[in-house]
Amino acid sequence: MSETRATRLGPTRAEVLHHLRTAGEPVAVSEVSEAVGLHPNTTRFHLDALLEAGLVTREVEQRSQPGRPKVLYRATQPLQTDPYEALAQAMVTHFAGVEPHRSAKARAAGEAWGDELRAEVADGEPLDRVVRCMEGLGYAPRLVTDPEPQIELTPCPYMSLATKDPGVVCQLHLGLVRGLLGPDQPWRVRSIHPWLEPDLCVLRLDRTEAAAGA
Repeated sequence: MSETRATRLGPTRAEVLHHLRTAGEPVAVSEVSEAVGLHPNTTRFHLDALLEAGLVTREVEQRSQPGRPKVLYRATQPLQTDPYEALAQAMVTHFAGVEPHRSAKARAAGEAWGDELRAEVADGEPLDRVVRCMEGLGYAPRLVTDPEPQIELTPCPYMSLATKDPGVVCQLHLGLVRGLLGPDQPWRVRSIHPWLEPDLCVLRLDRTEAAAGA
């Protein structure tokens, strides 16, 4: 799938979607606009894109009072409350969020985490190991080799956190996969690309120089 054809769900649009999921009920453009700090016209643009992607629905307010009924938007999937996610959100917001060089520290923490997981599942090919581990973390990973090697991750179990601070959460996952791969194998993770499509992130891979020259 080419990046140019993908329907991107960037941080702003993901924040709009997160607000709708948090609300749990149909809300007007004005409410979403105020919550995320956008102009109503900009908010409406993002809502229309989410509607086209099937992530939200649109309905007309049912009212008995005089006046023009509002157009309301509702997320197709409500936010799932998870106490562990709440804990992670608090840590990202109140600890990592105030740290200098937090992206680099998040990558280092992720790599240490990946090292520990790799020690538990050291058997098998490196990329297969990554796929198995990411499955255990709640993703549905897919290894793609054409036109270039990459791992597609969908959906993101930490979407609500990542939209608020991708510099921590996404970089943590970049380090995690680097740790899962480990040394002395023919692959390295070049970069992570969040939200190339709704609920889709991509890890781009390269073969190491030693492997490429073999």
